[in-house]
Amino acid sequence: MSSKTLIMVSCILYCQSLLAGVWGNENWGRMYWGSNTATSPVEAPLFNITVDGTDISLVLTNLLTGADMGWSVVTHFVVTCGDSDPVTINALNPELTDLEPNTDYTCSIVAWNDEGASTASEFAFTTEETISGLPIWLLYQATQT
Repeated sequence: MSSKTLIMVSCILYCQSLLAGVWGNENWGRMYWGSNTATSPVEAPLFNITVDGTDISLVLTNLLTGADMGWSVVTHFVVTCGDSDPVTINALNPELTDLEPNTDYTCSIVAWNDEGASTASEFAFTTEETISGLPIWLLYQATQT
């Protein structure tokens, strides 16, 4: 066996032994981030907000590195707006839907991972008035004689 082959085989066996411990303890975050101790997210989540009628989409602007997330993937967010009950939203597609039209909201949001919760941050937005009724083209057609 050549020295290059021996080094490659040794590296493969060593890497497999490292991964075996990671896969065995079910801590998927450590598979990518090494042996860092997992904690709850270290920062409050911050977002850019897009309002579309009575729906809002949230685009995370922090908690983008392993260290920020506490070395454990953020799985969901809990949002509380005013006196409403808290709502859990998916971390992969954070959005709130079917809100009241033309309403001012002030909400708090907390990021969660397997280790716990971040501190809360607040955000405010105003939903847009929704317009309902007949389509313009139909109204136009109805006025033609």
